[in-house]
Amino acid sequence: MAEQYTPHLYLLFDDWHSGFSIRKVSLSRRSGKQPLSSASGKEGVVPVPEVFMHIRAPRGFPDLFTSAFGTKIMAMHTTMADDTAGIPMIDVQEQTITFGPQPCTYHCFPICFPIGANRLFVLDSGTFDRYLWTPEHSEEPWGSQALPPPPFNTADVSSYGVLPDGCILVSTTKSFGGSRTFIFDTTKEEHVWKPCCNWVLPFTGRGHYVLSLGGFVGLSKDGYLYCSTMAATTTGTSPDVKRTKEKVYTERQHVSATLVHMGQGKFCLVECVSSDNRITGQDLMESCVELNEPLDEDVDDMSDFVGGGPQGGRCMYHLRTFNLSYDPKGDCLKLKSCKGQSRWYSLPHEAKIGSVCMDPVAFWL
Repeated sequence: MAEQYTPHLYLLFDDWHSGFSIRKVSLSRRSGKQPLSSASGKEGVVPVPEVFMHIRAPRGFPDLFTSAFGTKIMAMHTTMADDTAGIPMIDVQEQTITFGPQPCTYHCFPICFPIGANRLFVLDSGTFDRYLWTPEHSEEPWGSQALPPPPFNTADVSSYGVLPDGCILVSTTKSFGGSRTFIFDTTKEEHVWKPCCNWVLPFTGRGHYVLSLGGFVGLSKDGYLYCSTMAATTTGTSPDVKRTKEKVYTERQHVSATLVHMGQGKFCLVECVSSDNRITGQDLMESCVELNEPLDEDVDDMSDFVGGGPQGGRCMYHLRTFNLSYDPKGDCLKLKSCKGQSRWYSLPHEAKIGSVCMDPVAFWL
């Protein structure tokens, strides 16, 4: 009998001379205890796990990775696909590398929407593409299609998510003279974006639909978790929005963060923080701008400076695992931390500071 697969947290780092490394983190309770790390000099801080796998890709662009099609991590770097058989895909369960189709278009700032186990929709600047995987039905398992572009500028997208029925919701800040949310039904062949309502999802970036809460959960720039119920998509009324009472970010030292949904209302917050409590996260972010510029304007290869120099111990990751529910009165979101599930990790010295200061690239697979 095949051994049952256990999901893990996978973290991507821009720390390899030829590309990126993937680190596999166990979030089980038994692995939650952290000893004193002599390397970090801080109690409870340990180095991130050893490299699970390397992937060769242009450095400085960690946001071009996504997960889809089950347990696969995909490198959506268009220049890579030009030199290979298609989009490189790492299956973390099988520990294999395969290739998907050639990208439909050039990807600059893609927003990816995995739908089920066999579809991926990619929204980018002026483009909207669909990738279909049907290995059980065809000798040619991959299909791809360039769909009509959306009626909004992707640079104005503030938040987004996927409903359980496969409908994509995208909120924008400057559509038709005001904020608005659009809907795209992936189950229909008409391929039309439709205005849904005149309100926007209250968080920033990706939202995760939680059945037990009846809505999307997401992080906001102000450090709170929000939940927006989705009954309003059919009634046209404003959604019912709940918020955590307290911020989930580390005070002063916060740099960036990614919220990972582990299923059934359980989440992991992967937060990048400044290692030195005397240096605020904002100060560190501002220094990244300077570190991302070459010292010599006559350098031959500007790609060496994309993402800046090594982070050199200036950043750490704080991982918090928790469950979300409504408080007894239904007035706010209630966060219950999982026992022993707050962890601190020192980061690879070679990881580029500019990439580290971006929202962490993390997948639960």
